[in-house]
Amino acid sequence: MLISNMTYSHFLRIVLLVFLAYGCGQVEEKAKPNILWILAEDLSPDLGCFGQSLVKTPVLDKLASEGVRFTNVFTTAGICTPSRTALAVGMHQTSINAHHMRYPIEMRNALPEGVLPVNEIFRRNGYQSVNVKGGVGTGKTDWSFKSDHSAYDYNSWDQLDPAKPFFAVVNLRLTHRPFEKDEKNPINPDEVKVPPYYPDHPVAKQDWADYLESAQLMDGQVGEVLQVLEEKGWSENTIVYFFSDHGRPFTRGKSFLYDSGIEIPLIVKSPPSLRWHDFLPNGSMSDQLLSSLDIVATSLSMAGISKPAQLQGRVFLGDNAEDARDVIYATADRSGEVFFKSRAVRSKQFKYIRNYNNDFSVNEASTAYRRANHPIYHLLNILAERNELNEVQKQLLMPMPEEELYDIKSDPFEIKNLAGDPAFEKELQAMRDRLARWQSETNDYGMQADSEALASAFETYGKESFDKNEKKALELRSRVLQQIN
Repeated sequence: MLISNMTYSHFLRIVLLVFLAYGCGQVEEKAKPNILWILAEDLSPDLGCFGQSLVKTPVLDKLASEGVRFTNVFTTAGICTPSRTALAVGMHQTSINAHHMRYPIEMRNALPEGVLPVNEIFRRNGYQSVNVKGGVGTGKTDWSFKSDHSAYDYNSWDQLDPAKPFFAVVNLRLTHRPFEKDEKNPINPDEVKVPPYYPDHPVAKQDWADYLESAQLMDGQVGEVLQVLEEKGWSENTIVYFFSDHGRPFTRGKSFLYDSGIEIPLIVKSPPSLRWHDFLPNGSMSDQLLSSLDIVATSLSMAGISKPAQLQGRVFLGDNAEDARDVIYATADRSGEVFFKSRAVRSKQFKYIRNYNNDFSVNEASTAYRRANHPIYHLLNILAERNELNEVQKQLLMPMPEEELYDIKSDPFEIKNLAGDPAFEKELQAMRDRLARWQSETNDYGMQADSEALASAFETYGKESFDKNEKKALELRSRVLQQIN
């Protein structure tokens, strides 16, 4: 059987690559793909490529056209510190006793024995790590644990050795409050559609438009990061992940376990020169259910690193892909002066939330910082005083139920609580059981009582935050009142 010239040429290339890989350790190391995480703040899937027609995000739209959009991705918490803590180690924050929002530094716990931060796992497998600070990168970590191995090797692209593969993180501040206006591409607030649990009012629509404009500016920052890859010649050997640390910064969003607080966009792109491109076909979409912990496991797998036993994420791409999830889990604990202590289980169809602390409403669960920065908090209170809220909006000012169950497919805004409906008792019990098993299997530290010292520290923080933000909160209420009148 004759071998064609094309086939023979291909055969020779393979032989040459094999010879180089085994004959030169440095070439083998360079053959490993770089892994880049572009990590936005406080961003739900509110991008053009995810169906938000008002938003102009050409950079991310193009990235999605060259990779895969994942449309069912959720973080382990709805706020930055616990969510980023979980992402840093590939484990639920509740399983490493680091579940509150910003522990006092002196009270942070060491990682359990044998648990390493992800950047250290990469380092021990031949990678250099960089958390970029400068340009658009903030260098943010915001973790709630102690570790002798948590430091990245570098904080600048220029410090990287081009002969070695890298694991890089670029944190982008935009879409975090305060929002920045996009003067070149302003969004008309009259065209904004806010979720039905908010009043359809100019105050809410303007705040939402400002958030979307901030997303447009963030899109430009992503372009700057990708340009660095081009300029340094890394584009053809770098797998790019774009995602967020949790959902949008709004009442019933950030901090909460509704989808608006924990659902995030995820785009993954591999250049055609890498074998991973076969698993990430251009412009495709996946609705498989993912936890942010799965990003950790899959990134390590792409680097040829076996998944450490303690990791709680699953590899979702490639030859080592694990069984798909049928549920994800998320938690909420102390956030400043507010003590949520809530747990959630979500499948593709149902969401179950257990609120162990439920003697406050969604709107009351606003820290002093939020009251100083969230116009909708004041809008809800003022319209409630005037009896101008509808029944759905009034729910935000009523005590949270102990249990919540939603049919996500028929009720994507999670408005109709089915927990008391006999027709859904089977689904409710199944979710209760799943949560109980998960809490036992993962050793949910959040169910243990906090020490008096820790509780006191958070109480002190709350008082200090109130003193710091009260004047600003009153000024914001006054401005909202003027807009209403």
